Amino acid sequence: IKRYIMFKRILTLLLALMMMTASAFAEEAETAQTETDAAVALVNGEALMSSDYEPVRENYLTSYAALGYDIQDETVSAYLDDLALTAAIQNLLVEQDMKEQGCYDFDEETEKWCAEQGQSAYESALAQVAETLNETLELEDTDETLQKYALQYAELLGVTAQDYIDVYRTQYATMLYYAWLTQDCPVTEEEIQAEYERQKASGETDIDELTDDLHDEIAYSLYNTRCKEKLSARIEELSDAADVTLY
Repeated sequence: IKRYIMFKRILTLLLALMMMTASAFAEEAETAQTETDAAVALVNGEALMSSDYEPVRENYLTSYAALGYDIQDETVSAYLDDLALTAAIQNLLVEQDMKEQGCYDFDEETEKWCAEQGQSAYESALAQVAETLNETLELEDTDETLQKYALQYAELLGVTAQDYIDVYRTQYATMLYYAWLTQDCPVTEEEIQAEYERQKASGETDIDELTDDLHDEIAYSLYNTRCKEKLSARIEELSDAADVTLY
């Protein structure tokens, strides 16, 4: 979920900078200073913060509203609150498990790669924001000044290069976690061939032979399904064994 929060903040940065000039920075800073974060639950001794729970809740509210549910209804709202809290707790349990399994124990080369990729992505995002700001508002400021605007606003939103680096670290750790989850049941060539035969018989594909590209596509699909199944089972195990206190 933390990846979702960071991406949301980064998107906020991009959108906000297209519409606001430097004169708005002081007002935004004042708002940022009033933000608070509180624990909503204690999960295996670790606090689950409202900043981790609220984005999950907002996602449920948005999804159910799009499906036509009255999210203002007290019963519906309470139901979605429970769903969101359960999901947020599960997210934290998975994060704890990833650390327990050593998925974040990177070697020096991997840490360096994540740092370089994150820093590069951060700088590219700032440059894109500065360019969009200039095109949208038709400012006559120099590129250096526009970059300063972008950097200042990023700081006010709490988005830093380290956030981008952390996104890459989490993505890499997640990849290792899925590999750990599926280590005893890898996708086999027999499964790939059987899936190809099924698709061919059902008319899902009209390719006469299992090409390399189709082979990789099927393997990727089967692997994703395997990961989801294993993750679901693991979450159930972690939830059953978890020590959770709600606030």
